[in-house]
Amino acid sequence: MLFERKREFNFTPDNFQRVVELINHKSGIFLSDRKSDMVYSRLARQIRRLGLTNFDVYLDLVEQDAAESMHFINALTTNLTHFFREKHHFDYLVKIYFKELFAKGQRRIRVWSAGCSTGEEPYTLAMVWHGMTNKPSNVDFKILATDLDTKVLDACRQGIYAEDKLDSIEQPYLKWFKQTERCRSDQWEVSEKLKQLIFFKHLNLMEEWPMKGPLDLIICRNVLIYFDKPTQVKLVERFGELLSKNGCLILGHSENLSANKSTFHSIGKTIFRKQ
Repeated sequence: MLFERKREFNFTPDNFQRVVELINHKSGIFLSDRKSDMVYSRLARQIRRLGLTNFDVYLDLVEQDAAESMHFINALTTNLTHFFREKHHFDYLVKIYFKELFAKGQRRIRVWSAGCSTGEEPYTLAMVWHGMTNKPSNVDFKILATDLDTKVLDACRQGIYAEDKLDSIEQPYLKWFKQTERCRSDQWEVSEKLKQLIFFKHLNLMEEWPMKGPLDLIICRNVLIYFDKPTQVKLVERFGELLSKNGCLILGHSENLSANKSTFHSIGKTIFRKQ
């Protein structure tokens, strides 16, 4: 049985269930039984860091201490992304959507990257924006990038990436990266010009959202999969409330809006427009 193997710390089904309930309460994330090994591995590191002896004591601390609660959330948040992930999304924005906004005379564009992870998504948005040669010169373009994990947000603000992270970037966009005095020999830093377009903020999607809208574009890719179906439906409804008329919502490749068809219509490849 999964929970009977010999481990450094005793990890019972009750411990796992308590973790499932805590992370769901604090963040809305739903963990299936298949995640038990991942939970043990990541939380065992926290127990060692604190010099504790078992999961019961650690989870008591998570419930009582706000700082440790945040460490708990950070430890269980998965951050896997890369530059130009699902490139067709960015092609649509450059070739179709942004041109639509220009055509109707819009000179203020607001974008939200929800669940921005380590920053590759919002920096990709900034690169393709600056790469557009046919846009009006007086457009006020800004990106809000949020994540639940405070540690990755610190990395986002630094904008320093290992050299292998740049492998997915086409040659014309590599000009936005330089080796600075803050970099190691195998690291590259994002240009300050890109950083100026992006505001990185901590945000729990299950809590109050400070922005009032209207937003023109929300990108929330591979985030909804961590929530149960009713929570997914509610989050998409809230996205719809923030978006401008005919605004654009982009999801991850395995996500859909089958329960929100009255709010959005699909134009293919997990790109949706507000009805």
